[in-house]
Amino acid sequence: MVGDDAAPGRARGEVPSLARKVDYLFRRMHPDERGPYSLQEAAVAIEELTGEKISHNTLWKLRTGRHDNPTKRVLEALATFFGVPPSYFFDDEVFRTVEEQIELLTVLRDTGVRGAQLRNFLRLSPEAQQMVGELIESTARLERRAGTDDVDSSPES
Repeated sequence: MVGDDAAPGRARGEVPSLARKVDYLFRRMHPDERGPYSLQEAAVAIEELTGEKISHNTLWKLRTGRHDNPTKRVLEALATFFGVPPSYFFDDEVFRTVEEQIELLTVLRDTGVRGAQLRNFLRLSPEAQQMVGELIESTARLERRAGTDDVDSSPES
């Protein structure tokens, strides 16, 4: 479950508000073959998955910052639905680690990595996952640079 759009409007290392964290999960964590869940879909799925009844209106309030003090059970249900640890919402280090993993999974998805490759990646230590991500990013930079060089060195007509 990984979607599009990185966490907006914040400097690297800055921890966003609860609303931005919830919104980020909605935008990023969804099946590859579809867009983000609607609030109604999420409310139904959360109840089916966890037994916790959360209205789509409550999800909207959390996502937009109009409600920033949910119960522990609500945060646990959201965490379960999105596949993140509950501490994602209040532990800055866990938040950063999860965000890095989501970004890396997005890169892997965008490069066509699927199935067994992705399962093997998820079994790697956080340090190894970071190394794989850095390798992918540096390879992409090299290819972009090579593409620019090809354009610059093309013969003029």
